[in-house]
Amino acid sequence: MEIAIALLGAVLIYLLQRCLYKYYWDKNLSIELNFSTSHCMEGEDAYLTQIITNQKLLPIPILKLKFQTSRHLIFYDNNNSQVSDNSYRNDLVSLVMYQKLTRNLKFLCSRRGFYTINQCDIVCSDLFITESMVANIPLNISLYVYPRYIDQIYINPAFHKILGNILTKRFINEDPFEFAGIRQYQIYDSLKSINWNASAKTGELKVNVHDTTSSQQVKILLNLESHTIWIYDDLLEESIRLAASMANLLIQQGIPTGIYSNGRDLITKETLTIPPGSGNNHMTSICEGLARLDTHLPPESFVPFFEQLVKAKNENDYFIIISFYQKEDLQNLLKTTFYRKEDYYHWIIPINKEITVSVDSCFNPYITPWHITE
Repeated sequence: MEIAIALLGAVLIYLLQRCLYKYYWDKNLSIELNFSTSHCMEGEDAYLTQIITNQKLLPIPILKLKFQTSRHLIFYDNNNSQVSDNSYRNDLVSLVMYQKLTRNLKFLCSRRGFYTINQCDIVCSDLFITESMVANIPLNISLYVYPRYIDQIYINPAFHKILGNILTKRFINEDPFEFAGIRQYQIYDSLKSINWNASAKTGELKVNVHDTTSSQQVKILLNLESHTIWIYDDLLEESIRLAASMANLLIQQGIPTGIYSNGRDLITKETLTIPPGSGNNHMTSICEGLARLDTHLPPESFVPFFEQLVKAKNENDYFIIISFYQKEDLQNLLKTTFYRKEDYYHWIIPINKEITVSVDSCFNPYITPWHITE
């Protein structure tokens, strides 16, 4: 008789807890997922923060958090990750009554991009782990991973060559009455522009910067079209890094710079157009635009894309072309577009072991082969 009563009591307890968990497991249960930052640089670390709060008397013995994100966000704690085309997380937590749990999952941003987490599935078990309750939580969190800047030790020779051409093409002198600020002395600066008071305070040579009545502007043309049927991911990513690095260095020098690419935006599917500008906010726009380029979407044909920009060019434009596409149609367009001595451009050609420089010798003064060493 006592055994029967005990069994009946156990069954009642089981049915009661089953009923309670069925109807109340997700009451006053909140799940938050957030990236530790809105943006970071390729190769840097960041955190995904999980905040789980159980504001009720009912404990949560086992709670599974399931979500997916890009495989290019590499979690250091990979015990709960399965990586294939995406990274699938399955994290387990346990909460007692009225408990708040915060976890920080560290990951490596291995590649530039725009990453989102749109939903999280949660699975809860009852006390006897015999029943599972499932719910879906919509999310809207995102992370920009900017293309990393190339080390200045490697990019400086090409940059200074381009900068020399840009300075040569400035046909209007600085206005001495329009003071714009102070910057580091460069080898091309004249001695009369040195600010001796600022140099004495900092211990480094500083020069005065003056506005011009007509400033030179740079348009960086980033081509993501290949001249073969093969997709060279290393060349595409290096081209994007070169565009970001050149834009950053030029904007630091106070030169208005824009980015134009035939690559497609991950969200809008449109080509990238950022007119020349300057300042930190403008550089942020450039980095975000480059981060959102999807190299898996077919790019617009580069030569017609370039022709449209050429039609709108003015005498203050200086073009930096970043393209490992070297077909004859592009070479012919450059020959017909920049045939006058006062027209300036520079062509950076990323190359690897399979793609080499194969252009007419007349382009030699205007090109820089960029060897990928990684």
